[in-house]
Amino acid sequence: MTALEQYVRDLTSPECIDFCAARSGVPPVRVRQRLADYAGEVGIGVRLLESVPLTGGRVLEIGAGLGLLAVWLKRQGVSIVLLEPGEGGFDENRRLLNALLEWLDASDATVLSIGAEELDAEHHGRFDVIFSVNVLEHIPRLESALAGMLRVLAPGGVMRHTCPNYAVPYEPHYGMPLVPLIPRATSAVVRSLRDQPLWRSLNFVTYQRIVRFCGAEGLACRFDRGLLAEAFTRVESDPAFRARRGPAVRTAARLLRASGAVSLLRTVPPRWATPMAFTCWRTGDRTGR
Repeated sequence: MTALEQYVRDLTSPECIDFCAARSGVPPVRVRQRLADYAGEVGIGVRLLESVPLTGGRVLEIGAGLGLLAVWLKRQGVSIVLLEPGEGGFDENRRLLNALLEWLDASDATVLSIGAEELDAEHHGRFDVIFSVNVLEHIPRLESALAGMLRVLAPGGVMRHTCPNYAVPYEPHYGMPLVPLIPRATSAVVRSLRDQPLWRSLNFVTYQRIVRFCGAEGLACRFDRGLLAEAFTRVESDPAFRARRGPAVRTAARLLRASGAVSLLRTVPPRWATPMAFTCWRTGDRTGR
């Protein structure tokens, strides 16, 4: 077992769950669920950042959630700041974040309780790397938030993000298909979605929306390839991730594995694949690291 695997395993231990429930006031069953969800994303974040030099500069995580990835990076010597407003259906996050920072002996971590659109270089300094893991889709004013990140991006710095691409009519949080082209209209069909804070938080970001923002701001942008294949592979290998997927996706994953066709998904252009991951940087800076 690797050090990262042991770290993730310890996070979902009964001792950690009981401690966080007592400190946060969140019921143990909810703590267990939240920890399982976020623990599964630590590895995603580590892989997202593999191509980015993190040491020697300042790093900002947007939507740090429970702080699991940030604390892991901090233990590796990364100078990291956490931004977690705890809004949009994630109001439990801040209480659990404080409890987990205490459990992980990381209470000295810097946490910003603001929206990304409020970032300002004079007050918060500049960052060499800014990243997020499955957060952009929950930001109501996405372009304003991205502009805030850009304001605090250091010269030569990069932004690295991963999130769903709603050009593909599928909602990963609910494991359900969406009305094509007008995903918000899905709540007219599934009426129970209307009163759910998580659903209301979704902005249905797309590949093209990111491309438009980068073009308007003079940013270069490079999208990863092959993430659709990785997502179907994760359905088979990650029980917690599989449990959040719908029956159709689970069946498709089994069929793709049995037929050996997963590799074909690596050829799907990022424009039509979900999730998406991308790197962006100012065009006058060095090319994409």
